[in-house]
Amino acid sequence: MGIATATTLDNKRRYKSVIDCYAAGDSVLLATALRSFLADSATVNVVQPLNAIASRDFVERVAEPMQRSFRYLHRRADMLFGGEYQGGEWVVSHGHYVGLFDEPWLGIPPSKDIVWLHYVEYHRIEDGQSVESYLYFDMLDLLRQVGIQVLPPTVGFEGFVPGPVTADGLVLAPTPAEQSTASLKMVDDMLSRLYTDDEAWRPYWHKNMYWYGPSGYGSYIGVDGFARFQLPYESVFERGRVRNTYLRSGDATLDAAVPGHYARFADGDYVASGGWPSHGGFLANDWLGIPGQGQMFTVRVADIWRRSGNQLVENWVFVDLVDMLLGLGFDVFAKAGIEVSV
Repeated sequence: MGIATATTLDNKRRYKSVIDCYAAGDSVLLATALRSFLADSATVNVVQPLNAIASRDFVERVAEPMQRSFRYLHRRADMLFGGEYQGGEWVVSHGHYVGLFDEPWLGIPPSKDIVWLHYVEYHRIEDGQSVESYLYFDMLDLLRQVGIQVLPPTVGFEGFVPGPVTADGLVLAPTPAEQSTASLKMVDDMLSRLYTDDEAWRPYWHKNMYWYGPSGYGSYIGVDGFARFQLPYESVFERGRVRNTYLRSGDATLDAAVPGHYARFADGDYVASGGWPSHGGFLANDWLGIPGQGQMFTVRVADIWRRSGNQLVENWVFVDLVDMLLGLGFDVFAKAGIEVSV
């Protein structure tokens, strides 16, 4: 099916109630809500350097340290929706954690100023609890905000990433099945046309589209602006040896390392997908300052799209670039002179 259901609606409202707890500034209230929401047997998969965390440890290892480091911590969600994927029910939210960065976090030095930690988060829900979770933070953007730059300058814009232009990203009411189905099909068709010599993905995008990329990639406006990123990115993969949900590389090691999407679903005009990792290949050309020498790499990635009419108009992209670069032999935190503390 791949679209929002009646069960999705209940799950979204339950999830929204957990997110709302951040606004109170009450650490006990938040800890209670998180422990109730996360199933005891679950794992929360977080970007580098945190990685897999048992849900029973999430409050102590993630939530409470963030509250100590980011004073007046808020969680501002500008998108929240969900849907079914391969028999599982999923929810997703997107936005920023914001607070005064007063104390070190994971070894990252504080700025003593407001920071906006860009995030997207996925949960597979059973009986009102999360049994599988993926949490993406833009760690490179946080480093940028505290004045640490470890990668070459991007040709895209680096800065605050907004929510949808339409301000309707909190989808807490039922959505028509035909609307969701049309959105999912459009994204699925577009994705299957990436890595094509004739740029067959172009017709799916509005000419004035927005593409919001992670720090290190940057954000772009207009379909030609997006092509300034996408075409060089496709060129770093050794041709014919790309693995994603639609392609197999032919290399057994890479194909085994890239399971593809863990979720892909639509809710009205919004579509989400994620993979841990969902694509990978062999570095054929230089990328982000790293020489291309045929080394294998994989990419943990998440996307959210918004459709308008018969085209896609906005796309938010999260990549665990710290993990991807680590696989290529480049340690972001070591380069920044940060001794990681997890």
